[in-house]
Amino acid sequence: MKRWVGVLLLVQLCMVVMWGFAHHPRMLETTSLRPRTAVDRSRQIQHYTHDVVGQVRVEKNAKSAEEEGLKPGRHFPNETIFVALASYGDRECAPTISRAYQRAAYPDRVFFGVFQQHNCSNGDDTYCLDCTAALHDSLNCPGDVLCTRLWQVRISRLPMSSTLGVTYGRYMAEKHFRGETYVMNIDSHSHFSRGWDSVLVDMHHRIGDPMAIITTYPVHYDENNLGHDKSDSYVFPKGNYDMCICRTEQVKVVDTRSFKHTVGRMSRPKKPIRTAFLAAGFNFAPASRLVKVPYDPKTPFLFDGEEMSFGIRAWTHGYDLYHPDKPVCAHLYIRGGSKLRPVFWTENWGVRYKIQYKSTLRINYFLGLHDTFDKNVPLSEIDTSEEEIYGLGKVRTAAQFFEWASMTVTKDDMKPADLCKVYEAGGMPAVHRPGIDP
Repeated sequence: MKRWVGVLLLVQLCMVVMWGFAHHPRMLETTSLRPRTAVDRSRQIQHYTHDVVGQVRVEKNAKSAEEEGLKPGRHFPNETIFVALASYGDRECAPTISRAYQRAAYPDRVFFGVFQQHNCSNGDDTYCLDCTAALHDSLNCPGDVLCTRLWQVRISRLPMSSTLGVTYGRYMAEKHFRGETYVMNIDSHSHFSRGWDSVLVDMHHRIGDPMAIITTYPVHYDENNLGHDKSDSYVFPKGNYDMCICRTEQVKVVDTRSFKHTVGRMSRPKKPIRTAFLAAGFNFAPASRLVKVPYDPKTPFLFDGEEMSFGIRAWTHGYDLYHPDKPVCAHLYIRGGSKLRPVFWTENWGVRYKIQYKSTLRINYFLGLHDTFDKNVPLSEIDTSEEEIYGLGKVRTAAQFFEWASMTVTKDDMKPADLCKVYEAGGMPAVHRPGIDP
């Protein structure tokens, strides 16, 4: 009998040790799931943290959002946000996540899905920058908002040498989705306005379109605002002008063509306006977008063409794109190849550009441009698999989009229309969505 009592005590002791190990912060920060789902967690969201300093910061963010025009009572705290982030050896990955929580009005509703590509596995310290480890090391508990929220960051990892480019990275980041209300795609070098989460959710409600995607090229933050501890000092540029995407141009990719957006400038609208083009580095949408228009993992090393193909896919599924009326996100614009922000086309490009060409053939086929750009390429040489998942929607057509956006697409260089004046006049006209619009 005594022996069995001893065995039971030993089992209980093991269970206690295992529970403590599983709930240690260094374990929680890298887990993809916890017993509570995001939906369950959203029912218990509260406007306070477990520490006084965090409480002051959160209240300050909510107040700042209201000072910028957000009406009290328009925070919608029970609506959660999933942020998809793909990082490629980026030193700003962990600071980006940290700043998002430090500047959120309701950090309990923000969940990250991170796909990290880094060199920690091969002993190269240059880009051995683990996002969650860096987050843990940067915390100043109990005063940091992230102290009790590392479990809200879900992460998967891949060596930099095994990367397949940005579209595959975004696809993998979105696999961490767990049923949140909204999905936001950003780059791993981003900054945020105070109360950004409430501002975006309120903006989506104000648009009044359940299939609205808020998107634009963000404003710039510079090297003086890098790292974890510069969040408080950063102030968004003052002014009444925004960067925007008014036009797109054709670019050559080996023997085919693709599209590349160009940056424009316009007066900041007084309300969100319908726009034609999507920015991959900042877009905020209902979570249905992730389900209906997932990123295509079969387009390795695609870069030029990512934004156009993804935007048209969303548009043909019935989503409309809107330029925001308030700046909420900032981006570190820096030359490619910098140690601050490495890019995949500086390594093995002699091999990778040929793969990119194949990816471009695939998206051109899906956009209905095979006969225009690639009629001499046999279809047997193009990966057209799973078009029902990664192709166009059935609400509107790509041909309708090109006509609507004043784009005459030919094999030769087109002369794209500049839509800035259209935006200044109130935005793009609505195009009827059968089955969605009355």
